[in-house]
Amino acid sequence: MNQQQSLFDVEETIRNSKSQKASEILTPSTRKILQLLTSQRINKVVTASLLDLAGASHEIVQYIVGPIVTQQNGWQQSIPSWVGKAIAVDRLDTALKEIDKGEVGKLASSSEVVALMMPIAFEVPLSSEWTDVYLWASYDALLRHRPFENFKYDKLWEKIGTTPIQYEKIRSDYETLAADIRSRIVKHAAKEGWGKRSSNKNKHPVKATTTESNIQMEQLSLFS
Repeated sequence: MNQQQSLFDVEETIRNSKSQKASEILTPSTRKILQLLTSQRINKVVTASLLDLAGASHEIVQYIVGPIVTQQNGWQQSIPSWVGKAIAVDRLDTALKEIDKGEVGKLASSSEVVALMMPIAFEVPLSSEWTDVYLWASYDALLRHRPFENFKYDKLWEKIGTTPIQYEKIRSDYETLAADIRSRIVKHAAKEGWGKRSSNKNKHPVKATTTESNIQMEQLSLFS
């Protein structure tokens, strides 16, 4: 089954299941197709539109389609392409889990924390506390997505050059930052009109051929 046909199947399934809950519409096979398309860098507008059709919370839809938050200081171009892909995958995984729980989360993923902090780390020295947040987020994102072949991920802390950082140590700072990132993502998407299902049918149509061959960092400064 090719990518284009798979997307048509997903859209048809969702459109024909409007009497069901979003968690019921998004069957295991439908989820696998969405995850496959996301890993192949399909445009996030398509994913957001499909979740919107399925009846997902508009906050979740906004999180899927919102911009990648990064610092505009010239160093954002140094963010590796795998981070953009990781963010798309992480957002979808988070959205599906929240749909199953029937709740809306507050935190962005570790890959999104990396996207914000990397340009800052290149520009100015970080305090020891924020260095730990950045290193933990980098460790978590790398371990989740394993973007490099033949890399010894079991030796990752050794490669980073520090002793393992425990989540409890950085939890307060990390979650404050992750919550701020996600809040800004959702607010930005809301300003663009996402989350209004009555208008989305016209403003955000699902297009089977829409893909992103290169993930572009949408620059929304956390400190603007």
